[in-house]
Amino acid sequence: MSREISSVRIRRLLRLLVYLRKKGEHGAEIPDIMTNCEYSGRRALQDDIRLLRDEYHAEISYKRSTPRRYCLTDAGDLLLSLNMNINEIGALSIGLGMAMHFIPDIKKSCKSLWKKISSVAPDSMLAFSEWIAQAVTMQYPVSGIKPLVFETVLEAIHEHEAIKIDYVSPYKDRQAKTHIISPYDVFFKAHSWYMAAGQDDRVLMFKLSRIQKISVPDENTFTPPPEDYNAEDFRSSAWYVKPGELKHTMRLIVYEPMASIVSETPRHLTQIITRISPDAIELTAAIPDIEEAARWILSCSPHIKVEAPEELRKLVSELAEKVISINNL
Repeated sequence: MSREISSVRIRRLLRLLVYLRKKGEHGAEIPDIMTNCEYSGRRALQDDIRLLRDEYHAEISYKRSTPRRYCLTDAGDLLLSLNMNINEIGALSIGLGMAMHFIPDIKKSCKSLWKKISSVAPDSMLAFSEWIAQAVTMQYPVSGIKPLVFETVLEAIHEHEAIKIDYVSPYKDRQAKTHIISPYDVFFKAHSWYMAAGQDDRVLMFKLSRIQKISVPDENTFTPPPEDYNAEDFRSSAWYVKPGELKHTMRLIVYEPMASIVSETPRHLTQIITRISPDAIELTAAIPDIEEAARWILSCSPHIKVEAPEELRKLVSELAEKVISINNL
């Protein structure tokens, strides 16, 4: 910016923008602007209009037809006047730090915003805020995403556009396959970003870090989600990562110390925990995928007994035998 702007003028600019926005396409007559925005003369109003156009990229047109008036087409860059305490700056720092950590695509914008904040905030506030932000994120791994993938997916969701991706799954032949899909939602789980997308009348899940190439097809074949699709329900249905229909009723006996650990953190929207003895709890939940549940149960071994369903108990036993076989000396 070419010059510093006083807080008094910033508040006046904000009043002007808000007033013009309220007046809509018809615009506001000059005498009304001067009265409602407390201008003492037309020269000050014209200077503010010029500043908003030049420095903040606001699109403000002047209508010469009688009565003459100004119309706001686009407010341009956001203009703020805020009083912030140390906790509020800390919250902003934590949020920006997490955003840079979890969404690398916006790291440059986050750094730019924090630079603007840090240029006016006291050093004592900044030191505490930066320390707590690092403490929140520094130990949490996040799967890497190729450049432009996240940005392209978000734009496609916003514009209701289909996308074309080359996708590699580690569970089959590990070869890249091309998919044309309709993205509906993105969500973060288990150290990675995932996308819910429609393909062949189904809602599927794709891990963004496995997308090798992404583009927007020439022909938009976007299909809207099913009428019964609910993004929050879809995300919350997964026991670990994989969402879907809640078709398996799982019942576990969890023994200490894992019983106390499991009780500390809600894992699923359907889970019910019942203390059945000083040393054990019963955990029940309706889940979409028993393979994920089986792997989680093994990660908690030897403190969990599977009561139901039978196929989950068998799968846990088979995986345990493989673990023994691989690690047998």
